Amino acid sequence: MQKHIVYIITDANRIYVEAGYCQDISLKLFELQNSANSFMLCGSKFSRIVHTEEFDTFEAAERRKNELNTFTRMQKEKLIRRYNPNWLGIHTLDTTIIKKAAVYA
Repeated sequence: MQKHIVYIITDANRIYVEAGYCQDISLKLFELQNSANSFMLCGSKFSRIVHTEEFDTFEAAERRKNELNTFTRMQKEKLIRRYNPNWLGIHTLDTTIIKKAAVYA
């Protein structure tokens, strides 16, 4: 069974906070690490995943991603600080930050 993961990503200075979707968090982390070395990228450089939620279906994950994108910055910060108060990157945490999220009907 495939995992569907919604994550919140930020840059080193915590200026930009954005929600995204992936099926393989380790591949996403690899992409982030390799894109940090690229000099061709313009704009903000997202460097760390600070929050993740795991879902069983794509529809539930997509719904949650859209919900997170409608959150204000304060709401996103409150969610991040609840599970990750120091805003550590997910590669520095153990895998307990990836939690099973409740599917809202």
